[in-house]
Amino acid sequence: MATNTLIVVTGYSSISPKPFRKAYLNNSEEMARQRFVQQHPGVRDVSVALIAFEDELTIRSNGDVVAY
Repeated sequence: MATNTLIVVTGYSSISPKPFRKAYLNNSEEMARQRFVQQHPGVRDVSVALIAFEDELTIRSNGDVVAY
C-alpha cells in the first residue's frame, strides 16, 4: 500500500493569538509552507508537522493527529 503524507502547517497572526491551521496531502513541505503563507499574508511563527500514514489517521480528543 502506498504511503501518504499529511502536512499540517500552523501560524499566528499579529492581531489574534488564535492559530491558523491548514493541512495538505502529498505535497512537499516547502510547497505547503509557500501556499500557507500566500493564503495568510503577514503570518508569523509558522511551523510544519509531517505525518506519514498508509490509509488511516486518528484525531485524538486534544486535536493531535497521529498515524494508526
